[in-house]
Amino acid sequence: MAAMLKVSLILSLLGFLVIAVVTPSEANPFRKSVVLGGKSGVPNIRTNREIQELGRYCVEQFNQQEQTEQGNIGSIAKTDTAMSNPLVFSRVVSAQKQVVAGTKYYLRIEVTQPNGSTRMFDSVVVIQPWLHSKQLLGFTPVVSPIY
Repeated sequence: MAAMLKVSLILSLLGFLVIAVVTPSEANPFRKSVVLGGKSGVPNIRTNREIQELGRYCVEQFNQQEQTEQGNIGSIAKTDTAMSNPLVFSRVVSAQKQVVAGTKYYLRIEVTQPNGSTRMFDSVVVIQPWLHSKQLLGFTPVVSPIY
């Protein structure tokens, strides 16, 4: 009888523990809803030196790939006559990150074109620090910029 009571008590406590862990707490105002593997915003973009340097890296990589016409990123420049000269990094205007096998950043970058006008590009870059790897995956012009 005592053994059965002990098992019953343990199962009850286990049940309460499961309910406490699984039930979302609306009372905690600091709890953030985060989807595993989902994108999240990057705070303080204008003052975030790492994000601004990452934007500069993306523009430099695009310019290099355009000059050598490698990959599909270089093919963008072939269709755009304004891209015949290197772009100059201005600033990152928005950023999101996603934890994958490393960190994938989605950046909206403002650049200055050789004629002095500005233009927006969406860029995707993956960083894998343990491999000392940084790779530009995409750099595409924004058709209608939304700030």
